[in-house]
Amino acid sequence: MDRYTRTPYYKGDDDPEIGEVRGPLKLGETVVIETVGGHDQDYENNHEHRAGAVMEVKEKRRSRQGGPFFIEAIEPGDWVAMEIIDIEPGAYGFYRNGGPHWGSIRLVAPVRDGLVHFPPDFVVPTRLMIGYITLESIAPFQIDCGGNTDYNSYQAGSTVHIRAQKPGGLMTLTDVHARMGDGELTGTGVEIDSAITLKVDRSPGFPCSSPVVEKTKHVEPEEEWLTSGRGVDWEESVKIAWSEMVALIADQYDTTAEYANLIVGTIADARPGYSAGGMNQRGQRESKYVTCQLAVTKELRRTGQPYKA
Repeated sequence: MDRYTRTPYYKGDDDPEIGEVRGPLKLGETVVIETVGGHDQDYENNHEHRAGAVMEVKEKRRSRQGGPFFIEAIEPGDWVAMEIIDIEPGAYGFYRNGGPHWGSIRLVAPVRDGLVHFPPDFVVPTRLMIGYITLESIAPFQIDCGGNTDYNSYQAGSTVHIRAQKPGGLMTLTDVHARMGDGELTGTGVEIDSAITLKVDRSPGFPCSSPVVEKTKHVEPEEEWLTSGRGVDWEESVKIAWSEMVALIADQYDTTAEYANLIVGTIADARPGYSAGGMNQRGQRESKYVTCQLAVTKELRRTGQPYKA
């Protein structure tokens, strides 16, 4: 099985190999593709490893990206099936603070033995997903080619179907998260290096213009906490449910609102409830509203001991 690694590193930002096709893939072939997480930092060797430490932005590694790959025998208009067999995470990921107001600081999240570590002593199982799968577009902007979708359905056990727009499809994978709540509330999950085992084949195609996801595996239990929000629009309802969830987690886990907020903003799933808004009001907008729930898995727990590298 071929493996496409992040190394050898590019020599600089002007390296002529940047952006070139990484290699050809045959239909039915299974490969391992390494991807880059966060800011392409070598965190294990050069940074503080404490859970919740502020990420130091140092000189990047200039890693090779997860694409593009030329898929043999694929022509424009053909559908491509990308079966995600496995996702192996790196040792450290990064997530953003803040919320429901914006935060720009990124914090360190160690990943060990299938658990993501938050401060001061919270852990939650990984839920690995791929945020970005694309076949190159014919336009300077993305048109139905995948791209930065950030769907938790892009997980091991799923097959992603996308229609090619260029010869060979030119597939790229990146933006893997060790855990990310549905809705990516802070604009990041736990972004992390990864190694993706993937099988590429021809898809039968669908009467759709956008990517289709075929799930064949259920990866987590159903036990969870859910809070509710109702507002005139989605953003307002999310803010209400978010504030409620921070209060609930702080209470149930005997922690501060600050620590609870880091967890909620990173791993909570934002799920629509009533989403029609004013569509069924026949022009009467006074009672327009939408609802949502925020969900946090009950697998979240405290260890009693801060993470130690």
